[in-house]
Amino acid sequence: MTKRILIRCDGAPEIGFGHVVRCLALADELRDQHGCEVSFAMLQGPQGVEQVQESRYLVHQPQADSLIPLDEGGWLQCLVSDTAAHVLILDVRTNLAVEAIQQIRAQGVLIVTIDDPSERRLAADMAFYPPVPQVERLDWAGFTGKRYVGWEWVLLRSQFAKAARRYIPRAPDSLPEPPSVDQPLKLLVTMGGSDPAGLTLMALEAIEKIDGNFRVLVAIGGGFMHEPALTAWLATAKRSYEIRRDVIDMASLMAEADLAIASFGVTAYELAVMGVPAVYLCLTEDHEESASAFVKLGISECVGKHNTVDSYRLMDAILSVLDDKRRRKEVSAQTSTMIDGCGAIRISQEILAAEERIIASTRRFL
Repeated sequence: MTKRILIRCDGAPEIGFGHVVRCLALADELRDQHGCEVSFAMLQGPQGVEQVQESRYLVHQPQADSLIPLDEGGWLQCLVSDTAAHVLILDVRTNLAVEAIQQIRAQGVLIVTIDDPSERRLAADMAFYPPVPQVERLDWAGFTGKRYVGWEWVLLRSQFAKAARRYIPRAPDSLPEPPSVDQPLKLLVTMGGSDPAGLTLMALEAIEKIDGNFRVLVAIGGGFMHEPALTAWLATAKRSYEIRRDVIDMASLMAEADLAIASFGVTAYELAVMGVPAVYLCLTEDHEESASAFVKLGISECVGKHNTVDSYRLMDAILSVLDDKRRRKEVSAQTSTMIDGCGAIRISQEILAAEERIIASTRRFL
């Protein structure tokens, strides 16, 4: 029997596209490797919706009616019923009511949450998290499902697992020496698909203050919100900057980099699997706390929430990593054993095995 799976997520310039990216990674694995029928339930867009549709998925959206506030829980309950979904995957930060999820679960639908700090996680059958400090502080009283926490459950696009095997030597002794004077270091600036806080310009201003022989690659996403300001700044910059727009093979671009300056989020895990040391700026305090897991392992620096940082502080953090050649070499060895980019494979297998157990349990009572 074909498994029908409904994924609830959103993506827009204001909230970023990380949730959509990782949900597409899971959807691709479920559809392409396991033959599942996958569709999406989305409220915000249109950029996120277009991204999902370009990957050939059906997107369900509520009918527009500005006079009636949307009952997200009721809408989702109807949608689960209409699609006859066996599995509901949630990766949202909305006010979706836990009661609605409880009612859907009571109908025999497997509930899966991705990196969810809300009370909805307590109504889930399966909850997946990266190993960040916040997870252990959450109150799990009353949770009857199964919790999965660790680097092995991080959802990334398949290109990263493939690229890591291609580019990253698995034995520390086989790691290449850092580039010589004749081979300039490459710095990658990547602030997500939309960069709502303008962190790309902040990073470029810090880099502009640094003397040295290095190249700067700047990845600009399709939803970038600061094009006029970037164009004006580049016109007066002393250094040359290589702008890469709408990069499809982000893994290969990351493989070129010796250091990244990035906005913390899904990008952080992508850089980790590619063995790239990084300096992180954070949009929220929650992101800053999550970044501390990377700092603790010695694979990155975090300068904190963006509105508490100036270009001089960011410049000092960049210089501290640039000047530490041994550290740059060791990061690849450490991350290659810590995260392999195969989270989508593992999660899809766990979901389908759990759904089979539900079916088997139901049959026993028929």
